[in-house]
Amino acid sequence: MPPRSTAGCYTCKRRKKKCDETQPQCLRCVRSGKECEGYAPLESPDSRGIMRRAKAGPVRAAVPQPRSSDTPDSAEDKLNTNSPPNASLSDQKSTFGPLTPPLESGPSQWSSTEKFVALPHAETAWNPNTGFPMPLPLTEGQYTGYPTPPFASLSPGAVLFYPPSPNYHLIDTRYKEDLEDVKPFQTSYQQIEEQGVSGHYQLIGPSFPYEPISETEEEEDRDDDDDNIRVKQEMCLVPALDPNTADNTLPFVLESYARWINLVVFEPTKAVHPLKESIISQFMRSPSKRTTIILLANTIGSLGKSIQLSPKMKSLVTVLRTEAYQTINRFISGQPGHDRETDRQHALDALDLMMEVVLIQRYSYSMLTIARLMEAAAPVFRRACPEPMDEYVNLPGAVLSPSINIRHFATTDVIMSITTGRPLMFRYDTAYPPDILKLMQDGRYGMQWLHGIADQYIVLLARINVLFEEYGNNVSQQHVTEIEDQIREVATFTERSSDPVTTIWKFTVRECWKLTMFVYLYMVLCRTSTADPRVLNSVKSYVRLIEAVKPGRNPDSYLYIPMIIVGASAYRKQDRAVIHRRMLGLQECIFPGSCGYDALNMLIDLWRRTEAENRPAVWDDLRFSAYQVTGV
Repeated sequence: MPPRSTAGCYTCKRRKKKCDETQPQCLRCVRSGKECEGYAPLESPDSRGIMRRAKAGPVRAAVPQPRSSDTPDSAEDKLNTNSPPNASLSDQKSTFGPLTPPLESGPSQWSSTEKFVALPHAETAWNPNTGFPMPLPLTEGQYTGYPTPPFASLSPGAVLFYPPSPNYHLIDTRYKEDLEDVKPFQTSYQQIEEQGVSGHYQLIGPSFPYEPISETEEEEDRDDDDDNIRVKQEMCLVPALDPNTADNTLPFVLESYARWINLVVFEPTKAVHPLKESIISQFMRSPSKRTTIILLANTIGSLGKSIQLSPKMKSLVTVLRTEAYQTINRFISGQPGHDRETDRQHALDALDLMMEVVLIQRYSYSMLTIARLMEAAAPVFRRACPEPMDEYVNLPGAVLSPSINIRHFATTDVIMSITTGRPLMFRYDTAYPPDILKLMQDGRYGMQWLHGIADQYIVLLARINVLFEEYGNNVSQQHVTEIEDQIREVATFTERSSDPVTTIWKFTVRECWKLTMFVYLYMVLCRTSTADPRVLNSVKSYVRLIEAVKPGRNPDSYLYIPMIIVGASAYRKQDRAVIHRRMLGLQECIFPGSCGYDALNMLIDLWRRTEAENRPAVWDDLRFSAYQVTGV
């Protein structure tokens, strides 16, 4: 075998990447925005007369710069000094008990020159001395209906951010929250299994199988991925312009969204065009909304670097959420226009900000917060749909709607229903209009680029719910067989990526969703328990499939939604242990107050309760746990 080439640039050698050896700077470094450190000098000819480059020298160690104790980085340094860099998370001592409530750290503090907007806490509180959480009165007031925004007293004009100047960066890569009081909870599943049926699924313990996956660990690979480079090229204007110039506001917004797409979207290349069209349309349609769009871009850009929002970003999200509620309230309080199409367009405009806020808050806020946003947006969504008000909304048409907001609401409604056991917000018509099924099978439309779930599955999940509402426990075997066939017919094709590993994990996500569909069918429509052989086999296949793929942000961040369904349907302890371990590896699931944290607590509550009662779980157990843990 010929020896590995040593002719690449220093940067590619150090990062163990293949260099294209373009002079004077390699294109790989240029495309990924990294500094090319040049090439080694040529050595003397070898015995065959071939000139070779010298081997790369040792990497120069970075000299740490002195840092004052009051800088944002000092909190990070203080955290790092308490544990060695390579220390396992299992060495940390967690203070969380079973079903620990989100830590109430109080309002985030801004500098004296900045306006602070307090975020009222609207979470469900837990009593650690009881078996189940006790819902307490909400600090922002009990939600009483769609038209009443719970944050009406807050002024959205209190904080205004524009594209950052060179001297002030709203999205500061050095700024991190002090996480000393927010330690990841740990668990020992081995200890749980030794305790038998009487054991408790606790969020504490001496061992932790996997460390939470950091976005920065995979950042370099994402930057070098050809698909992600293509997303940046199609989404942004090249060369990058000064964001502090008024005329460059739109390029700044597009660049912020491009970073976010590459981090959290399942198929970034398919997301570019619908998102870009929506952003440009909003930006050009209403100059008065450009300030809000810039606020969104700052938040989205921050999520593109880390899904954990800083206190400043959370306060900014509060401002956006307040404005979204007020926009919805103004629309609902007004009289519907006589012209249906005009009223629809106004409804679509009112949905713009609310659905953006739903997307943002999915990563750092609770299920209850998301549910309230969706409830507030529901009547606006209905008026935005083309169907007459006395007819059901056609779900296939909504999933493939020209409006990204209608697609997003319909998809989110179904996902919230299947992960909490609560009914859908609307009774949908699930029949396919002519030619819609063919468009859906094409795979280039709809919303599957966001979560990785096929659009046909969204329709099938809603149909399962509709059939259960109609027939209850008396559904015919013909309906079950028909849906089984439709699940099998949905193609799990995946576009080939330049990176074979990406192709493999995306295929894994699609196959996992197919198995999840069978689990949901049997648990919900057939009303079986987790001990049913069909459920056992589907769960076992799901677990074996995810165990065949190395834990990582990809694919686990796209598997945690089906993990909720499969986890609630898992009967064997070893299957529960795998799902529990993989969810603990995700940042979405370890930060108190987030949707993923709520989901993990729901599963733990379900497992602990059914074990204590010595019985297999049924689907109603998930609904009970969701209400107890989240209040949804």
